[in-house]
Amino acid sequence: MTQKSTILLGFGLHANAHGDDLDWRGFWNSLVGRLDGAAEFLTLEDRFADPGRDGLDAILLANWLAPRSRDIGIIAGAPLNFVEPFHVSTAIATLDYVSAGRAGLLIQRLDQHRSRDAGRAIGTLKGFPAVDPLSLDSDTLAATEVVRRLWDSWEDDAVIRDVASQRYVDGEKLHNIDYQSADFRVLGPSITPRPPQGQPLVAFGWTTEGDLALARAADVVFVPAGTGFAGVAAKLRGEGQGTRPKVIADLQVRPDVADVAELVAAAQTSVAQGAEGIRLILPALYRQIASVVDALVPALRADLLVAQPLGGDLRSRFGLPAARNRYAAAA
Repeated sequence: MTQKSTILLGFGLHANAHGDDLDWRGFWNSLVGRLDGAAEFLTLEDRFADPGRDGLDAILLANWLAPRSRDIGIIAGAPLNFVEPFHVSTAIATLDYVSAGRAGLLIQRLDQHRSRDAGRAIGTLKGFPAVDPLSLDSDTLAATEVVRRLWDSWEDDAVIRDVASQRYVDGEKLHNIDYQSADFRVLGPSITPRPPQGQPLVAFGWTTEGDLALARAADVVFVPAGTGFAGVAAKLRGEGQGTRPKVIADLQVRPDVADVAELVAAAQTSVAQGAEGIRLILPALYRQIASVVDALVPALRADLLVAQPLGGDLRSRFGLPAARNRYAAAA
């Protein structure tokens, strides 16, 4: 007898999915109601410096959506080369609080063209990297490390709320991260207590061989399904020591095609090649959402590819261990 799979299912969206709909609140409120319970997680890509499509800030939108959702995990994107990692860290920590442990960060490393557009939009500021690929990669890695260290800069029991001594926190359980890269320095600690998950899930979308170092820095890596998926998955699992990223296959759901059987077959192939989950990329939500939720998701479950959402915090859904606080261990 075939055993039921624990393959995870998610949706890949972007923060400008509402398009020209001026009632973005109504759009997103309705959407998250449809997706809640249909999948384990959704990703919200930030479209900053994408001409004509930048839309809402993905992390701010995620913080607006979280209390309006019941169970779905929300992995919000940030272009880490052009936003302060300190602010990204506190915003994702806040998302983890308002979602009760359902938060994640999608690392976005803009390409050279969008990096130039971002620089023009913001203006020349000290600390921005050069736009060659090596500089962008190095800066993204440094920013990711800062975000993670800031989440650890408060120990879990740092908040004491001692009325008698009028002390809110135990200062000995707050830690400076004192991180310096080629382009910036962050002293810390964070201004937000350690998130409920300790370390919210960190995800990254694979594009080329040059992304290996960024992929190693993530808990979850999204890899395009199809030719080459098995090789990339094997490479990611074979890289580095210790914990390796979970590999999720990206399936593009074309706006003009609703062939459920074709998509189920593609998902089966990805699972056979080692995918630990499926992310359905939905570029045209207006036309796709009904058929995906009402037809495709039930078909994926019926073929035992994916289970019902597991619930709980996002790290546990992906089978990640409890996050150790690096500073508490060293104290």
